[in-house]
Amino acid sequence: MIQQALVLILMMVAIAACSSATAEAPNPTPTAIAPVESPTATTPESEPESDPAAPNQPRQLKLKFEVEKPEDLRVVEGDRLQAGQAIALRPGRATLQARLAQLRFEQSQPPPLPSTQPQAAAAARDQARIALLQAQSRLSVAQAEAEQAQALLDRWQIKGLPPHSKAALTMATRDQLVLEVQAMQQQLKTVEQQLQQAISQAKQQDKQTQWQAQQRQMELNSVQAQLDALVVKAPYAGKVRRIRWLEQVGGQVKIEVPLQVTNTP
Repeated sequence: MIQQALVLILMMVAIAACSSATAEAPNPTPTAIAPVESPTATTPESEPESDPAAPNQPRQLKLKFEVEKPEDLRVVEGDRLQAGQAIALRPGRATLQARLAQLRFEQSQPPPLPSTQPQAAAAARDQARIALLQAQSRLSVAQAEAEQAQALLDRWQIKGLPPHSKAALTMATRDQLVLEVQAMQQQLKTVEQQLQQAISQAKQQDKQTQWQAQQRQMELNSVQAQLDALVVKAPYAGKVRRIRWLEQVGGQVKIEVPLQVTNTP
């Protein structure tokens, strides 16, 4: 009986020890695994950003250039610009502007008057023609009279009479008129040559005037193109952000103008 009681007590002690060990053992809990975040790419402000809707158009530009005077910068922070609008004027415009003004002044002047030499030579030619016609008319009359006088002389010579003084005078007049007509013909030829020379010179002068006008226009276009090239223009529509005055070198100021490009539909 006593042995049974001891066995029962030992069994109860063993059961109690097992229950205590089970209560003290911690329950295992699952370990939470933190998700790994993938790195996100960031675009630095100094680099142009592209617009998905317009892949060839950046979102921001930083325009750097030089000016001679602060007033050559034509925009301020916050200005909204259209594409092609002037932002600033580059150095080197003063000499070009002076030359452009000179060319425009020369272009505004009336062209030189045409040469009057052809008109004067033509008038002299006409006068020589009239004088020649008149001399030829007198010569024709003298020639007819001389023929009559020659016939008279021939008759007188047949009769053995001395030559008639009037007939001799008529023939002398005829010979004088022949020489006069020849001289006038030579004079007319000389005047016609002078007229042709005057016409040629007038044409050459007109060509020279036209050539000078064309050269002046070509130079004017070239100077204007050089001036246009010295204008900094907005490549896109956008808004001017903070303007930075970088440095001054040799009388020129370097500027940085950030342009926030406006998305266009």
